[in-house]
Amino acid sequence: MREEAILEKMKFIFGSIFLIAHKWQHKGDQYLAEDNLTTKQWLLLTVIVKFFDSPPTLGQAAKAMGTSRQNVKQIALKLEKRGFVKIKKDEKDSRILRLEVTEKSHRFWENRADRDKEYILGLFENLSDADIEMLSQALKKIMVK
Repeated sequence: MREEAILEKMKFIFGSIFLIAHKWQHKGDQYLAEDNLTTKQWLLLTVIVKFFDSPPTLGQAAKAMGTSRQNVKQIALKLEKRGFVKIKKDEKDSRILRLEVTEKSHRFWENRADRDKEYILGLFENLSDADIEMLSQALKKIMVK
C-alpha cells in the first residue's frame, strides 16, 4: 500500500485536474467568444484534424472526446452552420455520418496561429520547460489507463 502522504498528493492531483479543466474551459470560452466559438467546438475541430487521418464518424469523434455521439452531433451541427465542418454521409454506408473540416476552418485557424500561440504560452507561463515535459509524460501515462 502506498504511503498516506502519496495518497494525499494523488487526491490533490485528482481534484486539481477537474479544477484546471473547469478554469481553462471558462477562460477558453472567454478567449474564443469574440469569434462566437466555444472550447467544446474548438476541441471537436482539433480532434478531427489531429487524431484522424481521414474524416471520422460521429462515434469515433465522440470516443476521442470522451463524450456521447449525440453531443458531438449537436456541436458539429453548430459548426456546420458556421461553415467550419461538413457532416457527410459515408460513401459505403449512408447511415454513417462523417465529419470533415472545411477550407474555411483551416484558413480561420491559420490566421489566428500567432495569437493562439501566445494564449497557450500564457496558460503555462509559471512552468519551466522541465515541468512541462514531466507533466506531459505523466498525463500521457494517466490517459492510457
